[in-house]
Amino acid sequence: MSPEKIQQMIHQALPGSQVKMSGADCNFAVEVTSTDFIGLSPLKRHRLVNDIFKAQFDSGELHALSIKTRVPEPD
Repeated sequence: MSPEKIQQMIHQALPGSQVKMSGADCNFAVEVTSTDFIGLSPLKRHRLVNDIFKAQFDSGELHALSIKTRVPEPD
């Protein structure tokens, strides 16, 4: 799975989000900043992003994804 595909899938599920990526092959790390996270616990934020890739984890296309989530800083 390519980094571009991961970013695309996150942007589709969380429009307006900012995504920073690192990693290669099937092991990636993402940092996602989104207003969709406002009011959610860190665990719920993590699950929201993780659920985007459920099919890819189940098929083995994606093996590991380290997820960090953030709420945008107020202006």
